[in-house]
Amino acid sequence: MTAWTVIVNAALDTGIHKHPSLDTWFMVTKKSTYVVGASADGYVVNLHWGKRLTQLDNLNATVTPKTLSQNPPITYALEELPAFGGLRYREHALKVDLPNGIRELNLLYSGAKIKGDNLLDIELHDGNRTDFKVTLHYEVDTENDMIRRSYTVKNGLSDRVNLDMALSAAWHPPTALNVDEKRELLTLAGEWNNEAQVQSTELKPGVAHTIESTRGFTDHVSFPYFAIRQVPSDVNPGTEVYFGTLAWGGSWEITAHTNTYGQIRITGGMHHLDFGWTLEPGESFTTPVFIAGFTDEGIPGARRRVPRHARKYQQASLQTQKDDSVYHPILYNSWEAVTFDVTYDKQVSLADKAAPLGVELFVIDDGWFGDRDNDSAGLGDWYPSKKKFPNGLKPLADHVHDLGMKFGVWFEPESVNPNSNLYREHPDWVLYYDGVPRYEARNQLLLNLGKPEVQDYIYDRVSSIIEESDIDYIKWDMNRPFQGVTMHDYDRNPREAWVLIARGYHNLLAKLKKRFPDLWIESCSSGGGRMDLSVLEYADQVWTSDNTRPDARLTIQYGASLFLPPRAMYGWVTDSGEDDNVHIPLSFRFHSSFMGGLGVGANLNNYSEKEMNETTGWISLYKRLRPVIQNGDLDWLVPPSREGQFIAASQTTSHDQQEAVILAFRMNSPFSAALNPVRPRYLKDDALYRVQIWLEDPYKIAEEYTMSGALLMHKGISLVGLNNAMFKSAVIYLKESSN
Repeated sequence: MTAWTVIVNAALDTGIHKHPSLDTWFMVTKKSTYVVGASADGYVVNLHWGKRLTQLDNLNATVTPKTLSQNPPITYALEELPAFGGLRYREHALKVDLPNGIRELNLLYSGAKIKGDNLLDIELHDGNRTDFKVTLHYEVDTENDMIRRSYTVKNGLSDRVNLDMALSAAWHPPTALNVDEKRELLTLAGEWNNEAQVQSTELKPGVAHTIESTRGFTDHVSFPYFAIRQVPSDVNPGTEVYFGTLAWGGSWEITAHTNTYGQIRITGGMHHLDFGWTLEPGESFTTPVFIAGFTDEGIPGARRRVPRHARKYQQASLQTQKDDSVYHPILYNSWEAVTFDVTYDKQVSLADKAAPLGVELFVIDDGWFGDRDNDSAGLGDWYPSKKKFPNGLKPLADHVHDLGMKFGVWFEPESVNPNSNLYREHPDWVLYYDGVPRYEARNQLLLNLGKPEVQDYIYDRVSSIIEESDIDYIKWDMNRPFQGVTMHDYDRNPREAWVLIARGYHNLLAKLKKRFPDLWIESCSSGGGRMDLSVLEYADQVWTSDNTRPDARLTIQYGASLFLPPRAMYGWVTDSGEDDNVHIPLSFRFHSSFMGGLGVGANLNNYSEKEMNETTGWISLYKRLRPVIQNGDLDWLVPPSREGQFIAASQTTSHDQQEAVILAFRMNSPFSAALNPVRPRYLKDDALYRVQIWLEDPYKIAEEYTMSGALLMHKGISLVGLNNAMFKSAVIYLKESSN
C-alpha cells in the first residue's frame, strides 16, 4: 500500500482510535480530527490537524529531511513535545538539567494507552538516559472540537533533576497550500481598565510573536488566548481558524513562530522566566492544560467553541451549577454608594432599596473588616469591624435574607497591609528577599500562598466568616503584581514558588467549594486580571473590568467573549461616564450589561423615583431573557471599533436556534447617517420568528412583528430609533413562532 491508501470500512466515530497496524492515533471530534504518530526512529509528531477524517488513513509518521546542512530533519519535525537537545533549533517546550551537567533530552516513543473514549496517554523515554520519562496526556472534547493537552515528567534516575522550562504543548497548524495565502494572529492585549482588546498581526516568516504575563497571575496586559486565521482573499475564502487558550492562573507565555517554509509552531504554558522545579528520584511534575481547536466557521465558530468548552468543564467541577436552569443572580454591589464608609445602617438602607428592584444578591464590598477606613490599613485582618458592625455581619445577612436576596462579601485574602495585625504578627508570611526592600503597591504586600501555614490561615478566616455570617457569595479580589517570589526555609528549588503560589490559590478555592458547595465565587483582580479557563473550574464568574463605562465596556466584552461563557462574564450598571459633558441613558447602561451576568453598582441613594422604576423594568426584562443570554452562544454581528465606527451589535442564540437576543448600540452619529439594518445569524431559514424590540422604555415594546428566519437574516432588522442619535441602544428578542 502507498502512504495514503485508505483502509476500507473503517469509518471513524468521535473519540480516540488507533490505527490497526501503525503507531498512529486519530482523535476525532464532531467536525475535526487531530492525528499523532510515532515515526520509525521513535519521534512522536503531528500528522493531521483540521477537518474531520472519516477513515483510518495510513498516515505514517516520518521526520521529513531537508536538503541543506543547516536544516537538520529533527529541527523541522512537527514534534508534539520538542525538548531542548540534539539538532533542534526551533522553539522547544521542555528543558531539563540532568546529572553530570547534561542539559539535553531526546524523547522517543515507548508506548501508549487509550483510556475510555476520550483520553490518550503516550509514553516517551529519553533516548540518552532511559530512566527519564514523559507521558503526553490528550483529552478530546468531541462536542466542541477541542483537544486538551498536558504532560507529566517523571524522574526515574538516582539523582535529582531540575526543570528549567516546562511549557505544556506545541501545536502545528498545517502549512498553507497557496504561496499567496496570508494568515494573521489574533491576540488580546490590554491594561487595567482597558482589558481584552482584540489585536491582529500578520504572520511573517522568521518572526516570533509572544504574548505573556510575568507578573505571577493571568494579568491585564495580555490574555492567554490565540487564534490564527486565514486572511480572506481571491485565493482563500478565509474561514479556517486554529485557536486555543491556557488553563493556568500563574505567569504564562504563548509564542507563535512562522518559518520560511510556512510552518507555524505555537508553544505555550507556564512562563520560563525564573521558573524552576526540582524532581528528586521517583518524583513527577504535571504541566497545566493547553487547549486548542479547529473550525472552518471563522472567528464566530471559534467564539462558540471555547466558551462552550469552558462551561462544560466548569459544570463538571462546580457540582451545584451543573443545571443550566440555575441562573447567575442579579447582584447589587454597594461600593460606589459608600466606598469605605461602610456601616450596618447604610448597608441596610441600600438593601431595602435594592430588593424591590428585583436584585437577587446584595454584596458588601471593601471596608467591612479590621481598621479598614481606607486602603492603607486592615488587609489581612479578616474580622468584622467592631466599630462598623458591633454585632458582626450576621444581623446584616439576616436582614438581606429576609428581603429575599442572597448575601455576599468582598475579600482580598492574598494581600496584607503592613499596617495590619496580621503583618505585625507574621512579617515572614509575605513575598520578599532577604536584604531587599519590600516593595509596596497600593499600600500592600502579597502573602506567599506557597506556604501551607498561609493557606491554612486564609482558609480558616474566610471559611469562618462564611459560616458565622451565613454568606452565599464571595468576591475574591487581588490587586497587585508579584515581587520577591521565593521560598524561605525550603530545602528545594526556590523558583518553585511561582507554581506553588498559583496552585495555592486554586487549592483554596477548591477547599471552599468543597466545604460550601452552594457558595458562589467571583474571581477578580483589579477587574479582569484573572480571566482564564483554570479559574473557571473553581469560580462561578469573573469580574471583567473595573471600567464600567458602557461604551468602553463593549470593547472589553467583545474580547473577553472569545473565551468566557456569557453567564460567567459580569457587567454592572453604574454612574461611570456620567458628567457635565456626557449623558449616557440608563437604558444604554443596562443594555451593555445584558451581555452576560447582570449587576448594578450605581449609588441608589441618588436615584430618582423615575430611575428606580426604570431599573425595575430593565431587571424584569433581563430575567425574562436570561435563559438565552446566560446559556446561549454569544456572537457579534457588528464588532465595536475605535476607528470611526460608532455602532456595535451582538447576538446570543439558544442552542436549539428557537430564541435569540440581539443588543444593538449607537455611540454616536456624527454624519447623520441612517443605521444599516442589523442582520441576524444562526436562525432557521424556514421558521417564523416573533420580533420584539425595546428602546428606552422597558415597559413599552417599540416594535413587534413576525418574519421568517431566512428573510430576517437576508433583509435584517431596521432600527430607526437609533438613527441620528448618540448613546442609543435596542434590545431585540426573537422567538420561534408557530404562526
